[in-house]
Amino acid sequence: MHKLFFLLFLLFAAMIASFKFSLDEKIYGHLDVDDWTVEESLIKLGDSAYLHHIENLDPQKAAMGKELVFNGFTSHNGKKSKRISSYFVCTDCHNTQREFGLESGLGITHSQDDDPQKRLNYAIKNDLPFLPGSTLWGIYNRTSFYNGDYRKKYAGLVDKAKDHLSEAIQVCSKYCSSGRDLEEWEIEAIMHYFKSEELKIKDLKLGPNQKKNLLKYQKLDDAEKKGLITSIEAEYFQSYPANFLYTMPADNRGYGKNGNWENGKEIFERSCLHCHDEKRVTYLGLDSSKLTGKFFLKYMKSYKDQSLYQIIRWGTYAKRGRRQYMPQYSKEKMSDKQIEDLIAYMQKISKK
Repeated sequence: MHKLFFLLFLLFAAMIASFKFSLDEKIYGHLDVDDWTVEESLIKLGDSAYLHHIENLDPQKAAMGKELVFNGFTSHNGKKSKRISSYFVCTDCHNTQREFGLESGLGITHSQDDDPQKRLNYAIKNDLPFLPGSTLWGIYNRTSFYNGDYRKKYAGLVDKAKDHLSEAIQVCSKYCSSGRDLEEWEIEAIMHYFKSEELKIKDLKLGPNQKKNLLKYQKLDDAEKKGLITSIEAEYFQSYPANFLYTMPADNRGYGKNGNWENGKEIFERSCLHCHDEKRVTYLGLDSSKLTGKFFLKYMKSYKDQSLYQIIRWGTYAKRGRRQYMPQYSKEKMSDKQIEDLIAYMQKISKK
């Protein structure tokens, strides 16, 4: 009798579970969270809005902001605006596309993906430049800026910028681009452009169950909501680390001996030539000629700006009469191994 009762109880419980599953499928099965923005999803789960939160996107402002980012100027009140900088635009140092794939996550909890060679491989596959600045893709969804050694470099200039996107834009405009202070309408326009490009759930690597739970956010308890927030935030960079390395000591340099020249060729074409091809941005023109290879090999053992070991790690600074400067590459943006690959390529072309 007890066994029969127990079996009937199990059957009844299974029917209830099946009914609930069917009901959930009817309610949620045809819905889709892919087009929800990351910020609105986090807010639904009880997280706070960003400090730079924009409630309603203005497409006209976003279009102006895009022109400011790509061209350095736009049209305002029927007139061409003043250039932000005579020397740089944002895309000289920053991509605006994704720089990593989705195969193993993107975020801070997946720090192994903050790897310069993986970034280079993705750039090769997707025909992107390989640049010293962090991508602007997903910048609206970040909560910290000018991290790590950038705060050492710029000192008090980034005190406000570290937590505020609008202040970070201002620092980049005046100091990083050797430009000027932005007017309020310009900052607002750029902010709306970044808002228009904010991350959506489809940009992340969330599983079907996580998406279904997000759809049922009103039914989740606090622990479940917190767990889902953590899962979402683990899939993108909320801040980018930046660690500056010292110049490699002369005794440790391989001078390209064990470098991969083919990898170095990609670095040269996607990084160096991005600015130096026909003096596009800077005063120094470079190409893949024998002359370029010999020029860099001549200074390899030195600590002068002409040494790739030196300038990649230290860069140069803007100065009177030469406002264009060379940004340094952090260890997250270029590895010592990649520098050896680049020098191996210089060795290769010097023998043409």
